[in-house]
Amino acid sequence: MGTKLKAPKVGDKLGNWTLVEAIDSGGNADVWRASHSDYPNAAIKILRDLREEPYARFRNEISALQKLEDLKGIVPMLDFCFPDGKIARPWYAMPLATGSTEFLKKADKRSIVSEFLRLGETLTTLHAKKIAHRDIKPQNLLGWDDRLCFSDFGLVKYPDLTPITKPRRDVGAKFTMAPEMRREAAGADGLPADVFSFAKTLWIFLTGEPLGFDGPYVALSRVGLKNFMPEEYTTTLDVLLTDCTQHDPVERPSIDQVVKRLQEWLKIVDDFQLRNANEWSEFSKKLFPQQNPAQANWTDVAAIVSVLNEVAKVPSLNHMFFPDGGGMTLGEARIAPEIGFIELHVGFVVLLKPTKLSYVSFGHDPKWDYLRLEAELVKPTGHFSTQDGDYREYLSELLPGQYDNPDVYEFRHENEVILPAGSRSIVRYLRGSFVFFSTSSPYNQDGSTYDARHEKMNETEFEEYMGRHARR
Repeated sequence: MGTKLKAPKVGDKLGNWTLVEAIDSGGNADVWRASHSDYPNAAIKILRDLREEPYARFRNEISALQKLEDLKGIVPMLDFCFPDGKIARPWYAMPLATGSTEFLKKADKRSIVSEFLRLGETLTTLHAKKIAHRDIKPQNLLGWDDRLCFSDFGLVKYPDLTPITKPRRDVGAKFTMAPEMRREAAGADGLPADVFSFAKTLWIFLTGEPLGFDGPYVALSRVGLKNFMPEEYTTTLDVLLTDCTQHDPVERPSIDQVVKRLQEWLKIVDDFQLRNANEWSEFSKKLFPQQNPAQANWTDVAAIVSVLNEVAKVPSLNHMFFPDGGGMTLGEARIAPEIGFIELHVGFVVLLKPTKLSYVSFGHDPKWDYLRLEAELVKPTGHFSTQDGDYREYLSELLPGQYDNPDVYEFRHENEVILPAGSRSIVRYLRGSFVFFSTSSPYNQDGSTYDARHEKMNETEFEEYMGRHARR
């Protein structure tokens, strides 16, 4: 079984092909650049290890490529030779392709997902024929014919294939290998194993990390996509990677479902309205994972801050309407130094004393859902001139919870005054209600709503007002 043959060298002839230079070397085979009268720049894969198992796998690889013929997304086989009796090294020729890392080095995240979408369509065709690649990893993807393609079918498995893998042997790349392929590859179903490896390979390219992660994907861990794609909407991909890397292969989606979900992500990220609707819906699911209620209320200050920060996590998610007109995006909520107050960061600092935060949903479409925050009536500090009925006062906060006239901070440079570290300008609200809508909501899209109409209605009246529009 250990037949020794002369190693190939530059200038050797394999059929009508001339070896030009060695370009890669794997565990069992070498790849050479080769020339032919019809293909001056091609590649030849030559089996180096002639032991029984590598020899049989190489035969199966050639057989699989013959079956696949000109399937898009597969680096095709141009020519081959599989001599009987091991008197020469088996080989096959293919177009000279580009390594996947080089091919995708300038691709943005959406382009990477688009390439994997096309790969997924190819894998869907393979799986429909019950053909499992079983070795999906970055090294086995190549750029050819202006797209990413599968290559290296050395571990392929298909229905009429003579079994090769011995019991208790693992099969595949260590960092993308499905757990069942580690335990018992011979008896494992290669189709869900492909889905597992496909997902981990996608993660490698989206993150730029050279190695995959161990175990199932966890979005809130250090491997979460948001750590690598902070500006992108990732939830749909997070859920997909979680599902694809389930320990139990039965729990994983089929590859055609993976394709549909990649299409969904691409559609969402290219459509602000759709993405924003998804973000608002996800916000409500975080608050109410079991069932979305028609209404929920919070009166605890810490709970109110926590809920508002869920909205504030995505800058494009929300728009906050003031009780005296206008609106801004909420960036962050905090408990304020003044007892019972919270501070809202909206490009400037807003202070208010909340009495209740309410969530209202009309059930059928999250774009109509909203939050309403009621501010308690409080006395002005006396550092800013106010009249009865005023909504706010402008102040300088020199130390936490210690205020002064707004000019102290505003003209500190002109007056050459050195203020305590952390001094800031604030707007302290004396009363009123604030409402929060998704940025793409019909309420926010209507410029006339900036007239603070919500403040002119009590909670029940505003809910009825919004309900009428939602039902239309």
